[in-house]
Amino acid sequence: MRRAQSRKSTEGLSGCRSEVILKLLLNSIQLLFISILLSVSFCPAQKAGTAARPILVGVVVGKSKEPAKEPAVAEAVRPPRGDDIELRAFEMMNARRLLAGLRPLVWSDDLAELARLHSRNMASGKFFSHKDLDGGYVDDRAARLGIFNWIAIGENIAYLKGFPDPAVTAVEKWMNSPSHKQNILNQRWRQTAIGIAVSEDGAIYFTQVFIER
Repeated sequence: MRRAQSRKSTEGLSGCRSEVILKLLLNSIQLLFISILLSVSFCPAQKAGTAARPILVGVVVGKSKEPAKEPAVAEAVRPPRGDDIELRAFEMMNARRLLAGLRPLVWSDDLAELARLHSRNMASGKFFSHKDLDGGYVDDRAARLGIFNWIAIGENIAYLKGFPDPAVTAVEKWMNSPSHKQNILNQRWRQTAIGIAVSEDGAIYFTQVFIER
């Protein structure tokens, strides 16, 4: 009888220990679950519409070139009379904005450097695309030049050959393209710049960059 009672008491104690361990495990799981919920709840959410994003459109005027296999060197081609063509295209673009009842855009020197870089790369690399030979787009190129903290960035490109007034032709072609016209007449932009480059065969590559900071 005493041995039987001893076994029953031992079995009872064993069962209690199992219950305690199980309860401890359940409590640990609940605490872990609550901590996960709290960390998700207090994680700051990004406001809608604040994410920086590129707006890319392009137009080919004339015959475009096939992408080169080797990486382009930005300094390979320097545009003759570049400042004059860039300035005239910039002024005509702003004249179109004024006719549409929009404020003119302000010239930005860092955007000019960014635009000229891509035009030189296209001219020296014999390609025409928003995507450069390193696989980057305008936002990637902006980051390489240290241009950050923008809300939106956009880019128009053009390729001309054999036109007597390339600045006029580029702006006209952009304005005749709905997507490029939308970029030029976009109310959100505040700054812009146009950069050109001339290839060895006389083709002129235009890049215009728009930005909202």
